[in-house]
Amino acid sequence: MLQFDVTKLAAGLIIAVLVGWLLVLGKSILLPVLLGIIGIYVLDSTASAVGRVPGLRGIPRRLRRLLALLTIFLIVFLMAMFIEANAQAVAENMPRYQSNLNTLVETIMGSLGVEKLPDWSTIEKTLSDKFDVMGFLQGALTTVQGFGTILFMAILYMVFILTDLDGMPAKVQQAFGNAETAGRSLKIVGQINQKIGSYLSAKTLINVILATISFVIMLLLGIEFALFWAILIGLLNYIPYLGSILGVLFPVMLSLVQFTDLWHAGIAFVALMAAQLFVGNVLEPRLVGNSVNLSGFMVLFSLAIWTAMWGLAGTILAAPLTAVVMIILSQIQSTRPIAILMSENGEID
Repeated sequence: MLQFDVTKLAAGLIIAVLVGWLLVLGKSILLPVLLGIIGIYVLDSTASAVGRVPGLRGIPRRLRRLLALLTIFLIVFLMAMFIEANAQAVAENMPRYQSNLNTLVETIMGSLGVEKLPDWSTIEKTLSDKFDVMGFLQGALTTVQGFGTILFMAILYMVFILTDLDGMPAKVQQAFGNAETAGRSLKIVGQINQKIGSYLSAKTLINVILATISFVIMLLLGIEFALFWAILIGLLNYIPYLGSILGVLFPVMLSLVQFTDLWHAGIAFVALMAAQLFVGNVLEPRLVGNSVNLSGFMVLFSLAIWTAMWGLAGTILAAPLTAVVMIILSQIQSTRPIAILMSENGEID
């Protein structure tokens, strides 16, 4: 009996490694398709929400999906244009920030009694020898451009999937022949739809609220490009745990070089982190709840795995993708215990 269990475990590990290898190898093909399918889930949830609004219930479901797709595409396009313009503006102000940073360093070193300071050219040369800053920036730009291409392909897939979406249940019935098997498959798809749709919808609402609060805080503190940093905070908050910290660091660092005042940067850090804690510990549990039903360890583990395989896209989609894996495992009797261990409360039905 023990040998049988070990054999099954070894076979499972081999299959997992092969699947992971195929996911990495087929990233350029699989990722746009997967994003397109997830986008369809979001569109379907949006169409259902619009259908519950008085006065809009008479609009055909297909038309509601199309309107949601056009709205999302327009929002993403305008946001991309805005981020690009503001990133360029931040880059143009770098000489002024560098001068302010020099002043701040001189002030701090003077208060510590350090009289002779290395000039900025020496510091810059030392850092450039140890860190390839331009290479890092080029790599980041390439990553963003590549992700933009993937999003464009995903939207194309969404358009074509939408044309076949309403007829999909009938196709599933015909493909399986067995009504029970077809019904079980549609039930799994419905669970996945509910998990992904509810998670992404609630998470998006949370991020909009967080971005709005952060924008007001930065506006009151006089931090430049407040709307740009607020949008960045909202986008980074899709990344579990780490995103909220990264989102706060950027405007705090700008506050430091803009005002050359440690107290101002400290106030910005405390205020923005307070907003993060309020949203993450008060609002998010109420709105998102256990929509993905993953344990905290599983969220962190999945974040590491999906980021290693699919980079930025994997980081953002780690939680919903792992929730999909858990749903599929829960429907197979031999892997159901694994799904229970992955869940937050042990309830997977």
